[in-house]
Amino acid sequence: MTDPGPGGPPGLRHGVFVPQGWKLEYTGWSASDAWARSVELARRSEELGYDHLWVYDHVETVPRREPTHVFEAFTMLAALAQHTTRIRLGQLVTCVGYRNVGLLAKEAACVDVYSGGRLILGLGAGWYDREYQAYGYDYPPDRERLALLDEALSVIPRLWSEDTVDFAGKHVHFDGAYCDPKPVQSPRPPILVGGGGEKVTLRIAARHADATNWQVGLESFVRKSKLLEGYCAEVGRPFDSISRTHGPDCRIFDSDAEARAWCESPGGGHLWGVAHIDAYLADNLVGTVEQVMAKAQAFVDAGCREFILWLRDLPDDVTLTRWATEVAPELKVPAT
Repeated sequence: MTDPGPGGPPGLRHGVFVPQGWKLEYTGWSASDAWARSVELARRSEELGYDHLWVYDHVETVPRREPTHVFEAFTMLAALAQHTTRIRLGQLVTCVGYRNVGLLAKEAACVDVYSGGRLILGLGAGWYDREYQAYGYDYPPDRERLALLDEALSVIPRLWSEDTVDFAGKHVHFDGAYCDPKPVQSPRPPILVGGGGEKVTLRIAARHADATNWQVGLESFVRKSKLLEGYCAEVGRPFDSISRTHGPDCRIFDSDAEARAWCESPGGGHLWGVAHIDAYLADNLVGTVEQVMAKAQAFVDAGCREFILWLRDLPDDVTLTRWATEVAPELKVPAT
């Protein structure tokens, strides 16, 4: 999606989430202090050479609902655009059902303008049904949410490029719609499709995506890659035109014992507490520098070209710094 940042190996890019409170990382903070820390971490990420910053498109906390800060995705990116200069800005991923598709296209275009052409638009079908319920959104069946995603991906590039747009879909309708300002990126901002559904979502990605993200273990990553390659062949699209990204948990420790002790502690390990420690450690970039490096390299060898990391020690910056300085420079893209 982007050129490598300073210090990154050719063909491999690195991104991190900016904390926004969704995973309760700002519980007990004031809103102003939380926002100030997010700005500090965004600037620090840019200084360290990361290629992109990410936010979640959620409005209530997980793994449990609490009345605490969750900064909204697009207003947060618009603000971060004013505190950074180079690093790209994306969402993993925008819930396509939370906004009118035309309004979403306009919000994204505006962030691209505000940032000088640094937006990545991440889109997905949505899944957090309790959040839909709380905010009064309809939560239709999977098939309908995916159909809305497909229609949105079909029409948003048109809204970004055409003077006026007419569109008569089952879920999306436009009658001579304007969408101005247009994005400043040419030909358009890159689009990331989130979700690894193997019968429908990957086919949608093959038609529309510049990048994908599945957040799965290595075996599943390889399987989904093969399926995506087949779907690209069906629509006559080069498989390597889609960047496959990986978005795991990441935290770097000084020893394996320290990592395992953290996994067993309250708030450690899998956020929802559903994974065995060995399974969690196998599927996430958690452990010593050497362990994290080996797991990350395995994904690179399998075709991952961008990492989008949720750093489990946020809002501290220890892992943020160690990934950039100790892990990222050692990863190697296989020669083709």
